[in-house]
Amino acid sequence: MSENESEQGISAEVADFLQQKGTLEMVVRIGERGSQRHTDLRNELLMSSSTIQKRLKTGKQYGLWEQRLEERDDIAAKVYMLTSLGDELFEHAQDEELGDWYQSRRDTVRQIQNRERRVILESSPPDANWISEITMEEHDLSHEQQFLPQFADN
Repeated sequence: MSENESEQGISAEVADFLQQKGTLEMVVRIGERGSQRHTDLRNELLMSSSTIQKRLKTGKQYGLWEQRLEERDDIAAKVYMLTSLGDELFEHAQDEELGDWYQSRRDTVRQIQNRERRVILESSPPDANWISEITMEEHDLSHEQQFLPQFADN
């Protein structure tokens, strides 16, 4: 997209892309951090790795961000940085406090997931062999300790 097109607003194609799950959230996340690796986004956002990869590729094609190499811990890392169009969208998103809203949504979803896991764990027999497959994220230590004896014999 040229500078003139940016001044005239986004195209219908870009607007459609921004409505796809997580796209505008990626703009916000990259804008907040200055640059992000695929791994950074995968760890932060509630999206699959393949969806993030597709969005990164398409966003690059639409000129929302560009890919660069950046030194991180003496290793060249592939990072994504907003272009002027991406910065413009990020500014609008900041005006709407989208970063805070996205973070609140992620926190809420993670709390729900953790509570769902807790219900499953607390409703399961103590000798269930599949219990170790349930991810124990951000649980109280006392809750996790309840299941430790089951794994001590293995």
